[in-house]
Amino acid sequence: MAEWWSNIPAFERIFWYFALPFTVVLILQLILTFIGLEWHDGGFEASHGLDAGHETDFQAGFRLFTLRNFIIFFTGFGWAGLFAIHAGFGQTVTILFAFLVGLFLMFAVAGMFYLMTRLTQSGNINLSNAAHSSGRVYLPIPGNRSGMGQVQITVQGAIREVDAMTDGEPLPTGTPIQVTEVLNEEVLIVKKN
Repeated sequence: MAEWWSNIPAFERIFWYFALPFTVVLILQLILTFIGLEWHDGGFEASHGLDAGHETDFQAGFRLFTLRNFIIFFTGFGWAGLFAIHAGFGQTVTILFAFLVGLFLMFAVAGMFYLMTRLTQSGNINLSNAAHSSGRVYLPIPGNRSGMGQVQITVQGAIREVDAMTDGEPLPTGTPIQVTEVLNEEVLIVKKN
């Protein structure tokens, strides 16, 4: 092993110095991530999924300069440099090639996490999206806004039971309705459809 290392030219050794330690760190980081530990502010802490309550890469959007991305950059830089040396590239081309591969990997991972943030959604229902939608009466609605009943409607792709009133005559269970107004994001004003 020592003989093999001593026979490596100094220029190639530089890339081994990047490739080996950063690959080990990357593998450790992946293993810790898979078992539920993440690196935050100088220490590891347990991850509780995407809703952990603290800012993670998933919640922060596009972040290029993170510890993870630097590790990926230097891992790619090291291995791409070694590849370029063994492919017969000159020293300048090797450094440029290694830098571009490292930069590409860094942007690719940052972009991947950014796209993952766009896939998440809050899951909150905004009742203003229910305006002009139709559904059915779930619990009878007294007439002339004299009391509250419930309707079953589809809001943001989910079926919900929502409190409702009507300006017209009483609406019995099963009556088809249309939402005419949303009051205070809580109560729907409906009419017979």
